[in-house]
Amino acid sequence: MRTKEYKIFINFRKEVNMKRKTFLKCFWLFLVLLLLLPISGFAAKKEKSLVGEETLYFSLPSSHDRLISYLNEYYGKYNLIITFFPAAFTPI
Repeated sequence: MRTKEYKIFINFRKEVNMKRKTFLKCFWLFLVLLLLLPISGFAAKKEKSLVGEETLYFSLPSSHDRLISYLNEYYGKYNLIITFFPAAFTPI
């Protein structure tokens, strides 16, 4: 009879140890992420903003099959906003 009680006790101890290990893994992961969060925010704030800066002179193809020169057609006349759409018009 004691062996049966002992096996139940051992199984219970194994479950407790597994739960404790899982909790500790989650706790350490949370702690590391919590410590890295301010570092990533600091790195993001360090970057220089390009708003209001002059751009290089460039040419782009248009949808009307001609080349548009920024220097000749837009510089000093219009404000220019350049956007980028990753994976635009692709089957991804």
